[in-house]
Amino acid sequence: MDFSLTKEQKDIKKAAAEFARGEFKTDLVLDCEANHRFPREIYKKAGELGFIGLDYPEDFGGGGLGIMENVLVIEEFCKADSGFGMALHLAFLPAKIVKIFGTPDQKRKFLSPLIKGDWVSAVSFTEPDHGSDLTRMETTLTELEDGYVLNGTKVFTTNGGYADFFIVLAQEDEAARPGKGMTTILVERAPSSWLGGSLEINEIGGKMGLKMTSSSELVFKNLKLPKENILGERGRGLQNVLDFLDESRIEIGAQALGNCEGAFLKALNHAKKRIQFNKPIMDFQAIGHKLARMWSRIQSLKWLNYYGAWICDHKSDKLSGTVPLFTSVIKHHVPETAKGIIDDAMTVFGGYGYFLDQEVERRYRDNRIVEVYEGTVEVQLNNITRILKKLNPGFLESELL
Repeated sequence: MDFSLTKEQKDIKKAAAEFARGEFKTDLVLDCEANHRFPREIYKKAGELGFIGLDYPEDFGGGGLGIMENVLVIEEFCKADSGFGMALHLAFLPAKIVKIFGTPDQKRKFLSPLIKGDWVSAVSFTEPDHGSDLTRMETTLTELEDGYVLNGTKVFTTNGGYADFFIVLAQEDEAARPGKGMTTILVERAPSSWLGGSLEINEIGGKMGLKMTSSSELVFKNLKLPKENILGERGRGLQNVLDFLDESRIEIGAQALGNCEGAFLKALNHAKKRIQFNKPIMDFQAIGHKLARMWSRIQSLKWLNYYGAWICDHKSDKLSGTVPLFTSVIKHHVPETAKGIIDDAMTVFGGYGYFLDQEVERRYRDNRIVEVYEGTVEVQLNNITRILKKLNPGFLESELL
C-alpha cells in the first residue's frame, strides 16, 4: 500500500503553495474581507497558471487529471488563507456539473473561458422552502416549441453577484413523484442570451463569514431560454445534482482540511514564540497536549480526504457504489473536526485569537459554512446510515473494514 504522492502531484501541491504565498497578500486579503469583494484578479492569475479545472478535459483547456489533484490545490490555497482559498475554489467548482453532463458544445462554451479564469460559475438549487430537501422544487421549467421558460426563486446562490452562468435545478413535471421530473438547465448572466423574460439578482448580506463571495437570491420571471441550454437528461435533474455532489463534497472537505492546517501552523508558531512565566507557552502541558491532539486529528482528516479522492478517481465496479458513502463521511467528519481544531488554535492565542489580526477567528467564521453547504453534516449522517443499512455485511467486512 503506497501512501506517497506522485512526482506530478507533489509538483502541483508545491506550485499551489508558492502561488498562494506570493499572491495572498495580507493587505489585499483584509481589503477583500472588509469590502466583501471577490478577488477576481487573483482568480484570473490562478486560471492562467493552470490551477482551475485540473480535472476538466484537456480538449477544453483543462488538466485532464483527477479529484486528487484538485484536493491538493484547494488544501494549499485554504491553508494559506481561508477567505481567498474558499472563494477561488467556489468560483470554478459548480462548473464540474457541466464537466460531468455537458455536451461537447456546452463544455466548449462554458468550461473553456472558466478554465482560463475569465468566467465564474454558480449552482442554484436551494429555495426559500427547500433547503436540505431537494426532492421537490417550486421553481418550474415549461417546454415551449422554441425554448423553455423558467419561473421561481432561488436563495443562497454562491457567486450570484458576479457569476457568468448558473446551473439551475427546476421542476419540469409537476405531477412526478418526489425526486422525479426535475431538470437542470444552464442560465447565462448576459441578457443577450435570453429569448425573453427577466432574471433578478438580489444580494443577501450580513453573513458570518465567507465575506469574499456573493450570496444571492435569484428570481426568474418567465425567463425564456434556448433548448440547447438543457444540461444532461431531462427528468434526471436531481440525480445530476447528486452525482455532482459525490465529487464536489470531497473537494469541499479539502477546504476544511486546509483551513484547520493553516490555523494549526499559526498556533504552533505562536506557542513556540509566546513567553509567559519565563518560558514558551508550548512548554506548558495544557498547550503542548492541545497542539499534539490538533496534529493527530489533522492527520486523520488529511488521509481520509486523500483516500476519498483516490476512491473517486479509481473507482472500480466493485467499489463504485460506495463512493457516496465516503463522500458523506468526508463531508461530515472533516468540516466538523476542523471546526474543533480551529477553535483550539484560537485558545492557544488566548485573547489575541479573538481578533482579526491573527487570522484564526476568520478561519473559524469561514469554515463554519463548510458544515452547511453541499448538504449539512446531519444530512451526511442520514446518507451514511441509509447506505450502511443497504450494504451486504459480508462486502462491508471484506472490502471496507
